[in-house]
Amino acid sequence: MALVIKNLSISIGKREILVDESLGIANGSKMGLIGRNGVGKTTFLKAILGQVDYTGQIEFDGNAAYFSQHIELDPHKTVRQTLEQSATIHRQSTPQDELMEIEKRLLDPATHQNSGQLSKLTERYLELQARKEPHAPPPRANRIKQVLQSLGILESWLDKKVDSLSTGQRAIIALAQILSSEADFLLLDEPTNHLDFRRLETLENYLKAFKGTIIMVTHDRYFLDRVCDTILKIEKGKWTKYNGNYSDYVKAREAAYMAQQNAYELEKEYIANQKDKIARLGKSPQKVKQGKYREKMLEKREAVEKPDMDKSRFRTHFDAAPIRSNTILELRNLAVGYDRPLLSNINLNVGSEQRIVLIGENGVGKSTLFKTIEGRIPPIYGEVLLNSQGKVGYSDQELKDLTNNATLYDEINFMLKDMAKTRQHLSMAGFVADEEVFKPISQLSMGEKSRANMLKILIEKPNLLLLDEPTNHLDIDSREILENAFLNYDGAIFAISHDRYFIHKIAQRMLKVSEGTVKEIPVKN
Repeated sequence: MALVIKNLSISIGKREILVDESLGIANGSKMGLIGRNGVGKTTFLKAILGQVDYTGQIEFDGNAAYFSQHIELDPHKTVRQTLEQSATIHRQSTPQDELMEIEKRLLDPATHQNSGQLSKLTERYLELQARKEPHAPPPRANRIKQVLQSLGILESWLDKKVDSLSTGQRAIIALAQILSSEADFLLLDEPTNHLDFRRLETLENYLKAFKGTIIMVTHDRYFLDRVCDTILKIEKGKWTKYNGNYSDYVKAREAAYMAQQNAYELEKEYIANQKDKIARLGKSPQKVKQGKYREKMLEKREAVEKPDMDKSRFRTHFDAAPIRSNTILELRNLAVGYDRPLLSNINLNVGSEQRIVLIGENGVGKSTLFKTIEGRIPPIYGEVLLNSQGKVGYSDQELKDLTNNATLYDEINFMLKDMAKTRQHLSMAGFVADEEVFKPISQLSMGEKSRANMLKILIEKPNLLLLDEPTNHLDIDSREILENAFLNYDGAIFAISHDRYFIHKIAQRMLKVSEGTVKEIPVKN
């Protein structure tokens, strides 16, 4: 087993993340870890590495490396300097250490007197021997070269400072560190966020061919289907393991839900019938005694729980300020960038109710274009013409518009100035309990931050949404709720996205950054 967990319990304050759970993951497994935002997926990964307190036992073999959804690279170093440093490797014990320990026990005559113990030790010894590398792994310099080539890391990136890179480029560099390390056990927390289509496919192919073990948190439904052979769902302090990919999980979960629903309805019907029979028994002492006996039997009967699909409480509808025009935004001969143009000769009309998705490789200027339209960066030349009734709501993929040292309540109440309205709006975004509402934003999961950020935007009732990777960090059913809300939105949506499900469902028009400008491409059905 690559990972063995026994009687694991994790709590944060008064909230129980996991309660007395056990699990074994075989060597070479590729497990997708799913569940609602804030349920404890990242906390579980950190527990494996010993970075949070827990009770119970966690044991893993080999060298583990962790990719954090918070990309933590030194902003002052160059890409070359960053890649020269290997990712941090976490170890509990090496196979060689265990082999030496087993050899000692096999030399002990007492071991040979217990045939069961001897058999287990011999089996484990042979397993570890089989896993020993017949040759030394390739030098790290060679591995880095292969990873850089496969991830499309250009020579021109290497001498740039990390803080000059786009979010997607930083994610690629962080992944390169992990993939070029000596790790044979990968813990990946949202590795697909920020990646363009080419890098997504490269990562999919790399992980499918990876000989070691993987546990990854991702809400990318295509990615889960293509890479994973096991799904682990965390909900209500428990987990359930499903064999197969995400599509297999959906079918198994729906079948289990329908079976539970049928059992629940049959139980309800049985209890109602029994109570009706008790009520119709007579008042004679014998009948009363019989009725009490039946009531006691009903009380002793094991309850059948009402099934719950563990859906997110995030529910929303997007109100848009009215606009009396067919066009809300026009870009004329626009060039965007910093010292020099990243994109130029951009000409675009955005309809007042259109849904447009922009795609393109990491670092080509997509986010810069949005920041220019929103007004955070001045154009190098050209014009951004927003209709006089236009009202922009901008969502930054790094969620920089949230105040980390404020509570969630303070952040929203600052805008609404009304306690009742604040609680109502927070409830709409799935924040109901006091412990959620009054939690500091710095302690929210990235998915919870994403919902809070979207709520701030919606309060202003914009009629043009500029959304930079809006589904990043959101759990799967929150993504679906958001997608349906966008379909019913009365304003315009201009989104950067590489979420293939989202694009297929939302896009009426598709644009692609190509050859230093923005070009329209056909929408694929």
